[in-house]
Amino acid sequence: MNQLLYFFNPEHDLALANNDPNFVPPQSAMTLARDLETLPVWYAKPGSKVLCRNTHTEWLTGMQSLFPDLQHIETVGTESSFAFSAAEPWGWDPAVLKQLASINSQSNPDLLVAKEKLLKIRELSHRRTAVLALKYLNSIGISATPALAVEIKSEKELDLFLKNNKSVVFKAPWSGSGKGLSWARHNPTESHKGWCRRIIQKQGSVMAEQIYEVKQNFAMLFCMEKGICRFGGYSLFETEKGVYRRNILLSNHDTEQYLINSGIPADLLLNVKQGLLQFCQTNIAPFYEGVAGIDMFVYSENGVTKLHPCVEINLRTTMGYVARIFTGRFLHSLSSGTFSVDHSDTENALWQQHLQDTKTYPLVIENQKLRSGYLSLTDIQPNSQYRVSVFIH
Repeated sequence: MNQLLYFFNPEHDLALANNDPNFVPPQSAMTLARDLETLPVWYAKPGSKVLCRNTHTEWLTGMQSLFPDLQHIETVGTESSFAFSAAEPWGWDPAVLKQLASINSQSNPDLLVAKEKLLKIRELSHRRTAVLALKYLNSIGISATPALAVEIKSEKELDLFLKNNKSVVFKAPWSGSGKGLSWARHNPTESHKGWCRRIIQKQGSVMAEQIYEVKQNFAMLFCMEKGICRFGGYSLFETEKGVYRRNILLSNHDTEQYLINSGIPADLLLNVKQGLLQFCQTNIAPFYEGVAGIDMFVYSENGVTKLHPCVEINLRTTMGYVARIFTGRFLHSLSSGTFSVDHSDTENALWQQHLQDTKTYPLVIENQKLRSGYLSLTDIQPNSQYRVSVFIH
């Protein structure tokens, strides 16, 4: 029987920017892909396959013994031969399209993303799409919208922009996960200007926006399938210097209450949700199937709490989406916790930390749900430099 095939390609943002089917990711991205390749096991639909370089049979068997819902998930090696009815990579780009097509040349090419549709996905993944979404929210009367990001396409436009703006963050048009950013918190230097020139040369433009006093990052998740967009829940997350670190595992209801208690009116959250749903339905769902994570944040301006309702739009699976699915499927209703991506370049360090955490925070499972303790969601080994961990209480 043909099945849905999942694949973790975290280099997606880099590959989309490069736009070359023969793109070779940097070593750090390849290490991340190797260490976290089992992650789709936790959000794959029942009956699916997860493509891995190593089949991780022992690890998967152990997880299936703890969580019977995983018994209908199978890992398959990249060297094996199999058929699949559709593919679900972390994100679509020319490199992953070539890779998946080569795995099974007999698969119907219509089952993969057509090249014409891939061009549209890349176009929509440009950071200017977030600006279009903010303009749409403005047009329907949502007054929370802050100053719009500016797209700069030449050195002349850059010099003109810098005459009137002294505290800005520059962003590469195709980038994500805190990468491709240049922070100029005071007067931009020649180093900042040189970075912008290189991005303009490589990607055609650079985005610039003001720096905010962020109090809480979060995202709204939208799922698109067969031209229909639906709301997929919230992602409450934390960053360090703009780089993703962890999600807070709460129910959607509790997340919404947390945001309301942070000073965001309930009706504003609802209006933003409905407005972005309409925007995605019209502008994204006809061309893209999968997850869209729309990042936003609560910020303070002159002592007043405000909402930035669309910082960026990620047309790919996100860690926040994985955390949301994990919460719904595997977390006990009375529990909460954190979902983190941990990293160490020191050999054996994460392995030793894994052994210590397993001992210090023993796993407690009630009715096939995680009640408390520590669990690694990836098959951690002595040479692992990354892991995805949950700590539940």
